[in-house]
Amino acid sequence: MSWENYLFHGLGAKTGTMSRLAPSTDAEIKERIDASASSYTTESNEDTFKPDMVFKSFHHHARIPISDRALLARFLMFWLKRYVMPTLPYKVIIADVAYPAILLACGGTLSMLSAMVG
Repeated sequence: MSWENYLFHGLGAKTGTMSRLAPSTDAEIKERIDASASSYTTESNEDTFKPDMVFKSFHHHARIPISDRALLARFLMFWLKRYVMPTLPYKVIIADVAYPAILLACGGTLSMLSAMVG
């Protein structure tokens, strides 16, 4: 499942409407945790994270509904990545689109030309 289909259910469908991601139930969260590793431990330096850093499951955050602002920021990330700064692979969000999308979703302004040319 791609991230855009996860966040915007029905986005790629030719019929029907796009629907909002519903909060997950405890049973759905337990199923996801059981199906995946409950934690992740870094083996070497990964960005700013040192070796042996343990990350716990993030699945419990799915109990909370996505806010309108977060949904707008995610849509803007998708739009910026796909149409303003298209780079391969299209389904991978890069850091270059996250900040402008969040800034726009929070009511900020920016010049799209400077965002495109860096």
